[in-house]
Amino acid sequence: MPAFSHALSLSQFLIPPICMGILLGGFLLYVYMYGRYRLPLYGGITLLTALGIVFVGSETLLLSYGSWLHNREIAVQFHRIEQVVGAFYLFALPYSLIHILQLNRQWQRLNRALAVGGLVFAAVIAVFAFVLPDSFISLTGHKPTWLTFEADYGRGREGVLYQARDALIGLYVVYSVIVFLADLRMHRNFRFLVYPVAGLMCAFFGAVIDTLFVHLGVFYGPFPDDYFSRFSVGLTIMIMCFIAAATRRFIDTAKEVEVAHRIISISEEKYRLLVEGTNDCIISLDTELNILNANKAVFKQLQVPARDCEGKKLFDILYFDPAAGGIVEQFIREKAREFFETGRPVSFKAAFRAHGTGEPREYFVRLESINIGEKNEVLLRASSIYDDTLMKYLESERMRFCIGNYLIASEEISKRLVLNLAKFMNQKAVNHIRMGLREIIINAIEHGNLNITFDEKSEATMQGNYLEFIFSRQQDPRYRDKRVTIEFLLNAERVAYKIADEGNGFDYKSVLARARDGVNEEMLAHGRGLLMAYNIFDEVTFNRRGNEVLLVKRFHTATGDAPDEEAVS
Repeated sequence: MPAFSHALSLSQFLIPPICMGILLGGFLLYVYMYGRYRLPLYGGITLLTALGIVFVGSETLLLSYGSWLHNREIAVQFHRIEQVVGAFYLFALPYSLIHILQLNRQWQRLNRALAVGGLVFAAVIAVFAFVLPDSFISLTGHKPTWLTFEADYGRGREGVLYQARDALIGLYVVYSVIVFLADLRMHRNFRFLVYPVAGLMCAFFGAVIDTLFVHLGVFYGPFPDDYFSRFSVGLTIMIMCFIAAATRRFIDTAKEVEVAHRIISISEEKYRLLVEGTNDCIISLDTELNILNANKAVFKQLQVPARDCEGKKLFDILYFDPAAGGIVEQFIREKAREFFETGRPVSFKAAFRAHGTGEPREYFVRLESINIGEKNEVLLRASSIYDDTLMKYLESERMRFCIGNYLIASEEISKRLVLNLAKFMNQKAVNHIRMGLREIIINAIEHGNLNITFDEKSEATMQGNYLEFIFSRQQDPRYRDKRVTIEFLLNAERVAYKIADEGNGFDYKSVLARARDGVNEEMLAHGRGLLMAYNIFDEVTFNRRGNEVLLVKRFHTATGDAPDEEAVS
């Protein structure tokens, strides 16, 4: 057994496996991260770490077989593998820089050229290391200090390619430091780049110290009397610094994503409150105009159950008057085609079909495109055509309406008829007037234009098919073209409504008497409206035929008087 002047120390033997264990942990972490996120940055870190594991792992086996077991034939093989792997840092280092730094196009082009050149040179070294081993790591020639330092017993003599590789690695490291500093200056990303710069400096000084020892036989720097691979330690520190930088970027990105999610959640909540809190009907559609979802206003105003929206198209819930001969439908389809061709929002007026009755309700409609994730959707907003925000400027108002025989129209028109009353009376009184008007308009439609008798209504209601009965009368050629005319006058003293139908009229005195004698107790709705009108309005005057009524409400006070609850009900 040779007598070495410098025996293998415990620190020499333990440093490489400790470094390998550290790198293995980072390697496993970034293998997972690359597999999970497929980011080139994580791929570059994984490559650097894998090369580091093979490098320090080969050093561990070299010391185990060569310095501990003194089996030079096996140890020198690991010396060759170690140094061949070290050559591939000529590719891995510039490749990683491309993805770690925010380089401009010229720097990226230069890095790619250096990466390709380094890969070609490393491949040449790998070939020559096995074909002409003496040009790189000799398998027969010994390292000059192989009998002096026990740690060098299993090492071969370094050839010209080994020296060329060391020189290139030194230049690549210096270049990398320069690029890092330039990027640091341009982007001021100290939180992220300070780690790789420090790691590169450690690897550079480790390589310089080891290279000087090869040629001068002296270790410069800390621990000059301890013989161990400074480059292995510096390489490990460099890789761990790269890992720390990538991890810092991951954490920062995760925080940004968390903040973004929080902002999105707040925005979604605000959007939800905005959408659900508005009286406008809002419907989400796909690019085929299939209904995806809708807000509460849709279900409330159109009386559409949520489940009934599923699988329907927009045109399934629109109403098209048969008398128009398809012109309205053609117009709306043309608007939809324009929207999809131009991508710009479009607006038009359309009627929606109320659930159950099939009656129309008119809206101003706006279509606009929205992007959710990677999907394009269509947002439809339908606003009531009766919205009015100019009430505070109102002094007087006079209007005339003519509506068809749709019960839902009584709800819409009654809202419009009292729209500006809040300036002259309290909301409670306004609501009572609206209810009275609605009942009178319904009577004009049912008993006037559609010629439904009280007995017919009672029978259909008892049988539970009143809506179907109404629909059949609405389609009857004898009644379908009849209209209800409503005129109203509003000023600071009173509001007056004249409601006329095109029916045969009725004996209002007899109906009123029946209502006062017990219609409410019998829960018959058709006599209730007339009684309500007499209790709400100051004047109720019918024409002789009974198909026209004048309703007057005087503003007795600044806030208006409200009738008693019992009187209204």
